[in-house]
Amino acid sequence: MGLIVGGPDAWKIRRQGDIMVAYHWVNGEPAMVMWPERRPLGCVPYCIGMSHAYKYALNTGYPTPYCIQQAVIAAQVMGMDSTRETAKHIVEIILDGLEDLVKMPPEREKKDASRPLGVATLFQGGSKIVEGEVTEGPEADGIQGVQELLH
Repeated sequence: MGLIVGGPDAWKIRRQGDIMVAYHWVNGEPAMVMWPERRPLGCVPYCIGMSHAYKYALNTGYPTPYCIQQAVIAAQVMGMDSTRETAKHIVEIILDGLEDLVKMPPEREKKDASRPLGVATLFQGGSKIVEGEVTEGPEADGIQGVQELLH
């Protein structure tokens, strides 16, 4: 299953300079996903999962050597110039974003709109008129199937 970065499933989205940052659940894990606002051809978003966040900052709030190395790699992956200024900008974005990454809640369960909630039977005068599945719909609040039965 693909991920639409910055799409409706993002927990939070922000822009820092020319780089977009979205907080998504990637393979069930909270993650910070970065990509350039103007995506060059071949651009691949750079992702930091919660389980690897500790590698990027020291307890003092300063970047680790790993963070600095990864900032250069992130610039290359995202199709940006891997200059010192770009790497420094990415390091700042990572350090600024780690707090939001840690604050992310666990992944919310996605509802399957096609999942039947049960069966509804409509009786009139003791005789069954119609029967059908009750399904959960985005605007029906769990009663979509009943509304369809009545029409």
